[in-house]
Amino acid sequence: MKECEQVLLYAQGELAGPEQDRFETHLASCQACRKELSFLRKADAALTPSSAPQSAVDKLFAKTSRKPSFFAGLRWKPALAGAAVLGLGMLIFWAGLQPDKAAFDAREVIAYMSENLDAEYQSFADDLSALESEF
Repeated sequence: MKECEQVLLYAQGELAGPEQDRFETHLASCQACRKELSFLRKADAALTPSSAPQSAVDKLFAKTSRKPSFFAGLRWKPALAGAAVLGLGMLIFWAGLQPDKAAFDAREVIAYMSENLDAEYQSFADDLSALESEF
C-alpha cells in the first residue's frame, strides 16, 4: 500500500508500530498528505458536536424529568400504613360486635322442635317428659 493511501487510517488512529513510524516519516516530506490530514482533522472537529452549557442541560432535565409524586416522601409512607392498619382493626372490631345471625338460641330450637315434631316423635317426647318427672 502506498504511503499516501494511509492518511485516513493515520487520521483515525488506526496505524500503530512500524506502519505509523513509516507514515510519519512520509508525512514530513509530503505536502499533499499534510494538507489532506489537516482537512480530515478540521472536518472531524466540525462534525463533533459541542457540549451544551451545564445550566442549559439542568434546565432541560428539570423540564423533562418526572416530578416526585405527593406520596413519594418517606414521611407519608408510615402514616398511610398506620392509617390502613387502624382502619382494618376498626373493621374487624365492628364485625366482632355484630350478632351472629346463624347461631340459634336453645329456646328457639326447643320451640321449633315442639311445634314441628311428627306424632311419632311427639309420643317419644312425652315419654321422655314422664321419665324426667319421676326423677
